[in-house]
Amino acid sequence: MSDSPGATTTVASAYDLIGGAPSVREAVDRLYTYLLADEQLADYFDGIDLPRLKSHMVALLSHVLGGPSGYPVENLGPAHARLNISAAHYQRVAQYAAGVLFELHVPMDVILQVGQVLASVQPLIVAEPAAA
Repeated sequence: MSDSPGATTTVASAYDLIGGAPSVREAVDRLYTYLLADEQLADYFDGIDLPRLKSHMVALLSHVLGGPSGYPVENLGPAHARLNISAAHYQRVAQYAAGVLFELHVPMDVILQVGQVLASVQPLIVAEPAAA
């Protein structure tokens, strides 16, 4: 930081802080390794174009972390509608995502930020109706 008059300070995004695109790709690769190995979740990925899905997840995570993307969050609902994802399974995926970020030594405030975003989009993805 500079003390000179007129100097500006740039605050790095969470995306930049964790290492940008290479780190996001590594996180997504690790996440899908866990998801595909989980017997409760693996069926969701039957017949799915995994490279395409990973590409979408990289774009979404980059967007969430303040990186280059502009991911259309409003597309999450239509993209997941046919999967009938339960709240329990959604939470399981969120836990894996947090675990992967922790493994990669992502700062806790960034992990919490990702968790908040995942919580905010849960209603777009989860198929279960709210309990009566």
